[in-house]
Amino acid sequence: MTEYSRVSGGAVAPKSEPLPSIQTALGKRILVVEDSPSARKLMQQLLLRLGVSLPDLRLAATVPEALQLFTSWEPQIAIVDLQLRGSPAPGAPGAGTDAPSNGDELVLQLLQRNPGLKVIICSASESDGVEVKALIQKGRVLSMIKPVVASKLAEVLSRATQPSSASAGRGR
Repeated sequence: MTEYSRVSGGAVAPKSEPLPSIQTALGKRILVVEDSPSARKLMQQLLLRLGVSLPDLRLAATVPEALQLFTSWEPQIAIVDLQLRGSPAPGAPGAGTDAPSNGDELVLQLLQRNPGLKVIICSASESDGVEVKALIQKGRVLSMIKPVVASKLAEVLSRATQPSSASAGRGR
C-alpha cells in the first residue's frame, strides 16, 4: 500500500515510491500547462524526480503562455490541465477569434498545429469536450486523473513515447 504525504499547496505525493523508467521520454521537450501554482510545481518536481532534465521542461500557467512556448520552443510532449480556464486578453500572444479559451480547446489547437505532438491531459474530472473524448477513445490523447503520482506519470509518459502509443488508450 502506498503512503501519501502533503506537499506544497495541499497536493499529495507518494512517499518513497520506487520510480519506473521513462527512458523513452528522456531528452524530449515537455511542456506542462497548468494554471494552479501548486499543481504546476508538483508536476515539475515529479518530472525532475523521474529524470527529466530542467532544459527539457517548460511550464505555462495560461493559454497565451502555452501557445507562445509551443510556437517558440516546439515541445514533443504536452501535459495539459483540462480545467485550464480563461481566454487570452486582446493583443496577447494567442489572442484572436480562434484562440483557445480552455484546456480542451488548447489540446485541439496544439494537435492541429503539430499532429505528431504527444498529448497527455491531466484533470480532476473527465473532459466535457466531445472532440477530446474522441481523441482519448482513439488513443491519440492519453489521460490522467489528479492527484498525479510519480508512478502513474511515468507509466503514461512511457506509453506516450512508445512507437505504438497511438493504440495505447487511457492512462487512468
